[in-house]
Amino acid sequence: MTISITLLVDDGAPVNVMFFHDPPYPHQLLLPNSLVRDFARLCDQFGVRGKFSVLPMPCCLGDINGTLNHVPGRHLQGFLKIVRERIAPRFDITPEILTHLAAYRMEKGGFHHLYEDEWIARATVEEMTDYIALALEILEDVGLPASGVTSPWSTGDRNEEQYARAIAAAQWRVHKRNVAWYFLHSFADGPAQHPTVTCRIPETSQVVVSIPATTRDVFWNTQRPAACTLREARAAANAGVESLLSANGRRGRIPELIGQGCPITILTHWQSLFSDGTYAGLWGLEKLLARLHKQYGGVLEWTPCSQLAAASSRNA
Repeated sequence: MTISITLLVDDGAPVNVMFFHDPPYPHQLLLPNSLVRDFARLCDQFGVRGKFSVLPMPCCLGDINGTLNHVPGRHLQGFLKIVRERIAPRFDITPEILTHLAAYRMEKGGFHHLYEDEWIARATVEEMTDYIALALEILEDVGLPASGVTSPWSTGDRNEEQYARAIAAAQWRVHKRNVAWYFLHSFADGPAQHPTVTCRIPETSQVVVSIPATTRDVFWNTQRPAACTLREARAAANAGVESLLSANGRRGRIPELIGQGCPITILTHWQSLFSDGTYAGLWGLEKLLARLHKQYGGVLEWTPCSQLAAASSRNA
């Protein structure tokens, strides 16, 4: 028996999206590139594979294929270089749409007074296609071709079939991909869900697959305001590890998912690993990976999302 397991990392960027998403609390704007190197080292050590998002226009600061306001060019290029060389060989890359903040104005430039999830809920398939294609093109331009799409917040949940068709059309336009996939849903408790085919596009023979997370982000509370000291952040990380897999391997969400015969798709966020400079989330991830290796050894099969999507498209 093999156990399929995948790590989903949201919000990858040279900046901390919490600086913009959570303004009442102090969050550092720039995320050090040492975080990227340390994460890559950890994934190399344990053979981790999965999905890593890169924001094409992080928080409306500019394009990563050009310049970003308040981000030194050397810092941006260092981030992209490490992602290309150390993370992309193991992880599927996705845009998290364009900005993960206000929606970009495609025709006029600038930004709408709507967040992306609200704009997508009102957009036509053609408008969504152009928007998603631009995200894919920006990543292609920096040497990070994307096999899937990650939804910021609940983007697409109110018009999911149209959203899925737009993802397929954008992937066909930019990459001619027969299998398109996206991450939108999470099943953190109770019965989980396997990757599912959302729609088929007869004109291009495409299949679109929804790949859900089957855990919550157990390292989220390593950030402010939940944790303001290293001690608090590590306590939160340790509690998160325990909730996924106890030391004796008998309790936690992961044994539950194995019992359900469901792929394990572990969700976390780039800022959750940084933990406002304590790196407690990354410390917790290392502890979890060591525990997984000890408990399950050679039966773990780390799997990128594109592989899960391809298998689902064949079996549906």
